[in-house]
Amino acid sequence: MAENENTEGTIEKMMQMKPFRHFDSHGHAGLEKKGIDERDGCMDFWCGNSVVSRSMMGARAMLGDPNPFSVLTKKEECPDLTGETFIQYMDQANIEGMCLQAINGVTAPYGPDKKVWKWYVPNEYVKKDFIDAFPGRFTAVGGVHARYGSEEAVNMVISAHECGFPGIKFHTATAGYPNDKDMYPAYEKCLELGMHVQFHTGCEELPGTRTKYQSPEHLDDVAMDFPDLKILQLHCGIFNNIEMGLWNVMKHDNMYTDIVIPVPLLMHFRQYFDMEHIRFLEFFIPDKVFYGTDFPMTMPFYKSMLDNVMNMPISMEFKHKLTGNNFRKFVGWESKE
Repeated sequence: MAENENTEGTIEKMMQMKPFRHFDSHGHAGLEKKGIDERDGCMDFWCGNSVVSRSMMGARAMLGDPNPFSVLTKKEECPDLTGETFIQYMDQANIEGMCLQAINGVTAPYGPDKKVWKWYVPNEYVKKDFIDAFPGRFTAVGGVHARYGSEEAVNMVISAHECGFPGIKFHTATAGYPNDKDMYPAYEKCLELGMHVQFHTGCEELPGTRTKYQSPEHLDDVAMDFPDLKILQLHCGIFNNIEMGLWNVMKHDNMYTDIVIPVPLLMHFRQYFDMEHIRFLEFFIPDKVFYGTDFPMTMPFYKSMLDNVMNMPISMEFKHKLTGNNFRKFVGWESKE
């Protein structure tokens, strides 16, 4: 046998951990303590006794709250989350960059008082406090909806483009059906400007949100009516309709998906993403799926999620595609290193 011939077996190749900088395709700005009361809806992640505020108790513990299971009621009690916190956790997990979700959502009226709930994380805020403040570490998508009309939806797209964002996000849970014809002018503007569109397709526990808007089946219309529009399906229908989410990506050349969040405990359940689903992704759509985390909601297990992916019985090539290379290609990200 030649001296330089590769003698590694299958086990060695599967176990080999080659140096690789990852990319987090799905993070959330807006929950930072500074100015939080100026961003509608963001305090609700920390305050009150709701499903979403309880889900943030782990993050509160990580940020030093001595009593993370208490109910918060005012801004002063919110933990001191900062942009530097994002960078700290990204560096610990060897994450090169993160795509942040600027949000512009307004629910349909709900309850006996017919109130609405707003979730607002301005494009300009994300650009200034993250992209400009930490060069080479963040990109973002801008929030858009058509509850104020088609013209205003187009203006939201233009705002995101002026901030240099590669795409927009339609948060179905607050914004309604993605195949609403009032949104079509915004999609046309995205095509004109070379931007992609992200759609929420998981189940949402935020105030006033309705599950009926969030099914991935509604994206079939959008993908068929706009075959040249790049579409990113967020969450791939977890706790909703994973199979339809997977079929969307297989059926439509212009449809991609992320998977949020590969937590070992939840991966025991088929309603989430178990190993059978991960193997399905590798076999059928290895170039069209992205790793995302919903950080800072996943702060307590941020690094362990990635370690879990890197220890899965899948090929190293797919691990690198899933945890970075696919999304870099999707948004045209150029590494600074």
